[in-house]
Amino acid sequence: MKYGKVAIVGRPNTGKSTLINAIMNQKVSITSPLPQTTRRAQTVLFSDDRGKILFTDTPGLIGKVVDLMSKRVNEEIPRELAKTDLVVAVVDISRPKNEEENKVLGLLRKINTKKILVYNKIDQAVGPANHFPDYNYLEDEFDKTVMVSGLKSKNVKTLVNLIFELLPQKENRGVMKEIEAMSSEVRPLTAMGAREYISEIIREKAYLFLREEIPYTINVKVKEVVDKKKLIYIKAEIITSADRYKKMIIGTGGKKIREIGYNARKELELMSARKVFLDLTVVVDTHWMEGE
Repeated sequence: MKYGKVAIVGRPNTGKSTLINAIMNQKVSITSPLPQTTRRAQTVLFSDDRGKILFTDTPGLIGKVVDLMSKRVNEEIPRELAKTDLVVAVVDISRPKNEEENKVLGLLRKINTKKILVYNKIDQAVGPANHFPDYNYLEDEFDKTVMVSGLKSKNVKTLVNLIFELLPQKENRGVMKEIEAMSSEVRPLTAMGAREYISEIIREKAYLFLREEIPYTINVKVKEVVDKKKLIYIKAEIITSADRYKKMIIGTGGKKIREIGYNARKELELMSARKVFLDLTVVVDTHWMEGE
């Protein structure tokens, strides 16, 4: 049996969260086509007859830091790399290599840990969109390489096999304590609390329906969760930094906020197998990033 901690790293939008969901064979991380969807390192517990792995889905490393949120996102990655047993570096071969990739590589070169290079999005890397030659020269810096599609779950089992193969035999006491703590919970897949997970689902739907209409000036806070037997009542706020963004989030006649609320509620009902009443409002707070 092997036990260890594995950090999944890469630039924004390489498909790290989608890959985590494919490994776990269910949704544990939110996804969207926009960068900075993942803001905090999220830990999930994978188990099979070979052992247990704590996977950490890290935010994408941002090349140009323009605000306090971007700065905090970039601080997550080196912090996680310092306590990992193995690193999975994900690159998106449907896009050209850029400076953000170089920053990720710079961090990886500073740590003495086994590393796997994952060529992701092989289903999209076709014809002119195939940028594999931009990346394959990096193979000498990694212990193993594998080509996958997180979205199509292609070669994901091969990746997990390689991870178990490379995990060190020596057990990390800190990691074992984390595994034991998560294993003792009723639903041990993710280390997130219920309120945090609900807020992430709502934020995901906001990103999907707003797309690039607003910058990354939104946050979600769950104010109240009440089990009323017949249904679960959830009161939450979408927090933004300006009145003009509030108007965009609400939409004409409240259309956007209804779309966000409806789709978040449906997913929460599917996951909880309960009826959900989602009371969703939009609040302006110009200093919310400082509070985070």
